[in-house]
Amino acid sequence: MQDTVEQYRGFTLTVSPVKDNDDLWDFNYRITRADGSGEPRSRSQSAGGHANAEIAAVAGLEVARIEVDNLLALTAQ
Repeated sequence: MQDTVEQYRGFTLTVSPVKDNDDLWDFNYRITRADGSGEPRSRSQSAGGHANAEIAAVAGLEVARIEVDNLLALTAQ
């Protein structure tokens, strides 16, 4: 499965589905500023698992969006 890439609120989100030990799917994601500034953030999920790579990619995008929203909320204060 290829990476899923999305632009969100000035950031580029890249999600990579990965197969875990129990034949379920988890994900790794990377958040970078769309303008290339700042340090990229990389995270992974290895708990629970998802039925297939497509569902893992959607879940990864949701988690990455939440992290971006939190980052923006922290910098707005």
